[in-house]
Amino acid sequence: MDEKEKYIKKVKTHLAVMMGKGRKVDKILLSQGLTRLELFAIQQIYEATNKEGEHKGIYVSVLAKKMDIVSSSASRTLNSLEKRGLISREIDPDNRRNIYVMITEKGCLVRKLCLEKVNLIVGKVVEGMGVEDMEQLFVLWNRFIDQMEKAVSDMTEETDETTD
Repeated sequence: MDEKEKYIKKVKTHLAVMMGKGRKVDKILLSQGLTRLELFAIQQIYEATNKEGEHKGIYVSVLAKKMDIVSSSASRTLNSLEKRGLISREIDPDNRRNIYVMITEKGCLVRKLCLEKVNLIVGKVVEGMGVEDMEQLFVLWNRFIDQMEKAVSDMTEETDETTD
């Protein structure tokens, strides 16, 4: 194995370890019965709800786009949240093909409890690392993501060219 292959293996190992450690955060969310995806969905629904009552919630299709997932995945997530009484759905009276998703009082409470815990954790992380190191992490992480997206895009273009 050459040096490049060894380093690629090291990066993959570190990424796997980091992802595994990130799952510990899930335990906090799971203490409220949520996964990260469900909390993200609840947050998107909460943010889409206008306090003046102008907007009741968010359409399922819009939510799926905001979450960058397919509608079927969004529906499964919403079904789970609805069964637990965290969200409700209502047909849009102006366009009966559209369904509004709204957060319930119980959903607001669970969201609040999860975010309080997440905020405590993030506060401790920032305190432990310091603002300067956090800023450096953001810069490097964004570069990493940009490079990953570029690599995926390049591979996709190569695949498209071979299938033409």
